Order: sequence, then C-alpha cells, then structure tokens
Amino acid sequence: MKRKITLTLKRGITPVISNIILAAVVIAVGGAVWSFAQGASGTISSSYVDDVLELVSDVTERFTVEYVSNNTDCSILHIWLFNYGSVNVTTDVYVFTNDTTYSSDPNNPYFIGSGEYVCANITVSVQSGEVLTIKVHSRRQNNAYASYLVP
Repeated sequence: MKRKITLTLKRGITPVISNIILAAVVIAVGGAVWSFAQGASGTISSSYVDDVLELVSDVTERFTVEYVSNNTDCSILHIWLFNYGSVNVTTDVYVFTNDTTYSSDPNNPYFIGSGEYVCANITVSVQSGEVLTIKVHSRRQNNAYASYLVP
C-alpha cells in the first residue's frame, strides 16, 4: 500500500512542477518582449521628435536672391542674398550659362544669419548680352532662383 501512495503523490507533483516551470518561462519571455518594446518605442518617439524639429527648420528656411551685378569686365558676378526667415541658412551658389556651370566653393559655403544680407562673388567668364540662371541651394535642400542679363 505504501507503494501506491508514493506513486500517486509523484504523479500529482509532476504536473504542478511543469505548470510552474511553464508559467515562469512565459513570464520571462513576456518580460523580455515588454522590455524590448518599451525601449524601441522610446527610441522611435525621441527620433520622431528630432525629425519633426528638423523639418520645422526646413519649412521655416526663407532666402532669396535680392540683387545681382557684375564688375566692368564681366569676370566677377556679385549676387546679394537675403535671409528673411527665422533660421540661419547655409548655401551654395551656382551660375548656369548655355554650356558652362560656375559655382561657389563647396568647402566654404555662404552662411546667412536670420535677417542678414550676404554678397556671394562668383568668378565667371561671360559676355555682354548673355542670360545667366542663378541657383542658390541651401544645405537643407531648399532653392532660390534668379535670372540675370549681363549688360
């Protein structure tokens, strides 16, 4: 009789232990998934805020070509840029003729503070009567265009 009681007790303990182990594994896996999801959502939300703030700067960036002139022998083009936006702008300047492109030094871009004027001097080789297309390209991928007829 003792033998049957011992076997009966062992059979009753095994399902309980397996249920405890299974519950512990489920809780551990659930905790790991919850921890990962919380960390990922925190990273995504902070990245989202940074991206939105950068887009606000992109949208509020405002600049224009205010005035264009050249020296007497048409070798230097003076391009006056005005930043009428609320954020500072870093720009590169390009001048296009029929077959040639002139540009500012990409390693020394023009920095235009909010509400400020900057004169960009571009060395060109053009003739009187040529029409030039001017493109001012900001580092935030915005553009301003102008045309200039060389007198």
